[in-house]
Amino acid sequence: MGRKIEEMIANAPWYKKMAILRILQGWTQEEAAARCGTDQRIYWNWENGVSYPRSLSRRAIARAFGVPVEEIFGSEKVG
Repeated sequence: MGRKIEEMIANAPWYKKMAILRILQGWTQEEAAARCGTDQRIYWNWENGVSYPRSLSRRAIARAFGVPVEEIFGSEKVG
């Protein structure tokens, strides 16, 4: 992956990172939701930036995608 693309991903908002990671995995939103321990409606809200996942959900999301929480959500102290 080119440096410019990596920088774009790194600078993307958390919800765009979720979408990118899901697409890279080849998952539907429904599949991603199941892997994150939630339903598709809630997952859709997260991935579209409508709502922000709570701490336990952020950890479940990171675990599902196999990345550190900080890689998606940064060092935010929200929720």
